[in-house]
Amino acid sequence: MTPDNDPPTPPSLAEEWKETWDDESTRDRVYTTALQLYEPTRVAAIAERANVSKETARDYLQWFTEIGMVRQTNEAPDEFVRDEEYFRWRRIHRLRGLPMDELEQRLQTEIEKERNYREKYDVEGPDHVDALDHADYADVEDVWSELQEWTTVRRRIEELEQARQNHNSTTQASA
Repeated sequence: MTPDNDPPTPPSLAEEWKETWDDESTRDRVYTTALQLYEPTRVAAIAERANVSKETARDYLQWFTEIGMVRQTNEAPDEFVRDEEYFRWRRIHRLRGLPMDELEQRLQTEIEKERNYREKYDVEGPDHVDALDHADYADVEDVWSELQEWTTVRRRIEELEQARQNHNSTTQASA
């Protein structure tokens, strides 16, 4: 086989990532990176991930701080982390836009999931479960996954209930 007949070399992960970023605006690259800041992260690392200068990253991060999307956790060196309360508020705000019957249906679905988890594990919540009591060591990751889902179900119930209550107060105020 001659070099001309060799199959093309697939792009490296770095090349694929760069191609993905090529189609994104600077703001979108910093925004996408900021969405993933679950731990306090230095501006230099954020800039590197978003493929922008440190000053550009800092400018956008300060703007995202002003709107509440991220919080600055340190000033020397600058570090930022996503603000979970902001994202919770966004989820609730979006849920409030749903019709009341859909909100109530979603809430009932999540309450049923919660009930099933309580019955399965015979405890009040996922924090009271010892995964090794419910699985062999080889299957413990499945239990951990279910416990994470249970935690998510409980968060959804809280958010749906708050959206439902806010939906009622908004409807009553406009009537």
